[in-house]
Amino acid sequence: MPMNRRDFLRKIGVGAACAFAAATMPHAIAATRPNVVFIAVDDLRPELGAYGKTHMVTPHMDRLAREGRVFARHYVPAPSCGPSRYALLTGMYPTPAHPVTYHNSAFQMYEQSIGPLSLQQHFQNNGYHTTLIGKVSHTPDGYRGGQNIREDREQNPPEAPGWNVLDTPAGQWNDAWSAFFAYAFGETRTPGESPPVEMADVGDRGYPDAHLADAAIEHLVRRSAGEEPFFLAVGFYKPHLPFNAPQQYWDLYDRDAIDISDVDPYVRTGGEFFGNYGHEARDTEDDDYVRKLRHGYYAATSYVDAQIGRVLEAVDNLGLDENTIVVLWGDHGYHLGELGYWGKHTLHEYALRAPLIVRTPNMPHRGAATDALVSTVDIYPTLAELCGLSVPDHLDGTSFAPILEDPSAETVDRVFGGWNGGTQHTIRTDQYRLIQRNGDVQLYDHHQDPGERQCVADEHPGVRARLVEKLEAFVGRP
Repeated sequence: MPMNRRDFLRKIGVGAACAFAAATMPHAIAATRPNVVFIAVDDLRPELGAYGKTHMVTPHMDRLAREGRVFARHYVPAPSCGPSRYALLTGMYPTPAHPVTYHNSAFQMYEQSIGPLSLQQHFQNNGYHTTLIGKVSHTPDGYRGGQNIREDREQNPPEAPGWNVLDTPAGQWNDAWSAFFAYAFGETRTPGESPPVEMADVGDRGYPDAHLADAAIEHLVRRSAGEEPFFLAVGFYKPHLPFNAPQQYWDLYDRDAIDISDVDPYVRTGGEFFGNYGHEARDTEDDDYVRKLRHGYYAATSYVDAQIGRVLEAVDNLGLDENTIVVLWGDHGYHLGELGYWGKHTLHEYALRAPLIVRTPNMPHRGAATDALVSTVDIYPTLAELCGLSVPDHLDGTSFAPILEDPSAETVDRVFGGWNGGTQHTIRTDQYRLIQRNGDVQLYDHHQDPGERQCVADEHPGVRARLVEKLEAFVGRP
C-alpha cells in the first residue's frame, strides 16, 4: 500500500526545506497538461518477467507492465546507443543523406546546427520544465565531449538542445564517463584489461545507478511542488557493460540453472565486448564462463530494476501518478551469444527488439500487452499527442496513442532499421525480417523461425522482391 506523502519524503531523506515545500504545497499541476517521466535503460533486451522471461527477477518493471501497456514488438532504428537515442529525440529514422546518424556520433548534427527540433525542446517550447539525468542522449551526462573530456563538462553545451537542467551525479567516480564504466569503490574501466563482470559486497550506492535514482527522486520532489508541467528524463547505465552489480543481485540467480542452450560458443564476434574487456584467456567455448557472463547481465538487470522501482515509487507516493505519463524504453537489444554474437551491432531481432512499456493516467485495459509493430521514432509523436502538443512536420514516426486505448489496435505494418553508415538496412513486418547488406539479402520467417537461424530468401522470392522494393524506397527517401 502506498505510504502517505510526508512519510515517503522522510523515508527518501531529501533536504528539509525541499521536503517541507513538497509536503505542504498543493499539487498545482494536477489539472494541467500531463507530466512525462521518461526512463531510458542502456543495453536492456526484453529479458524481463513482463516479456515472459520467468527466470528474471524484475518485479518493478513487471509491476509497471501490469499497470500500463507492454509493447511486445518495439524496435529501434539502429543497434547502437548514439543513433538509437538520436532517433528517439528527433523522431526521425537515420538517413543516408546524413550517414553520421547511423553512428554514435549522430548528435554531431546539433554541433553542425542542422539537428531538428528535439523532443525535449518541443516540450520546453510549450511550457514544460525539462530535466536530464544520466544517459538520455549518447554521453552519460548529456554534455558534448568524448570520453577524454572528464573535467569542466558543464562548460560544454548539451549534446541536444532543450534541457532546462542537466544534473547527473558521478558519486565516488568523480565524472560521468568514469561512472558509466564503474567498478566498486570508485574504480573505473581500464580498456582491454578490466573484467566484463564484477560482483562486489556493497550496497546499491556502491554503483552509479542508485545515485541516478537519488537525483531523479529529488527532482520529482521539487517538480511536484511546482506549477509547471515537467518532462523528466532519467537514463540508467546498467545493464550496459561491464555487467557489474552488488552481490545481493547476483544472489537472486542460480548460475548452474542459467540456460545457455541458444548460445553458439564457437564464434567470437563482438568488438566492444572482446576489445574493451579482459577475459582471463577464457572464451565463449567455456560453458562455465558463458554462464558467468549471462549471470552478470541478469544481476545488472535486477539491480537497475530496483533503482527504477525507487523512481516509480516516488512518482506514486508524491501523488504524481494521477497526472503523469511514464515511459520505460530500452535503447536497443543485445546478443548474449545468440547467433554467435556478444553485443548489439547487428540487424537481427536480438539487437533491434527492445522493451517499451507505457503507463498513462486512466489507461483502459491496464496490463494488456500489444503485439502491434512500433518503432522508437513513434514515441515523439505519441507523447506530443498525449500532452496536447502539435506534431512537428519533420517526424518520421506515427503516434501509437490508439494502441494505448486499445491493445488490439495497429498503427503501422512495417518498421525499419539501419547500421554501418547506411550500408546495411532491414525491414520488419508482422511475419518477416529482411536484411540487405553489401548486396546480400537475408530473409527470415518469424512465424517459423523466431531466432532467425534459417535464411529463406530463396524459398520465398516473391516476398523477398516485395520487401526489397519497400526497403529500397525507404533508403532512397529524401
